[in-house]
Amino acid sequence: MISIIHYISAIRRLKESEKTVMMLGGESECQTMILAQRDMIKLEKEYYHDEVMKLAILFVIFVPFTFASLGIYYKFFH
Repeated sequence: MISIIHYISAIRRLKESEKTVMMLGGESECQTMILAQRDMIKLEKEYYHDEVMKLAILFVIFVPFTFASLGIYYKFFH
C-alpha cells in the first residue's frame, strides 16, 4: 500500500526534475549530477510502478476469492 504513495511521489519529483533540467539549459548544458539525480528518480519510479502492479495483481486475484468465501459461508453456515 505504501508503494502507491512512493510511486505518486516519484512521479511528482520526476516532473520537477525535468523542469529543473530544462531551466538549466537542457541535457547538453546541465550538470551531470543533476542529470544523474533525474535518472535515479526515473529508476525509482519504474521500481515503484512494478511494485504497484504486483499489488494490483494480488488485489485482483484475492478479492473475488474473498467474496466467494463469504458467499459460501453465509449460504451454508448462517
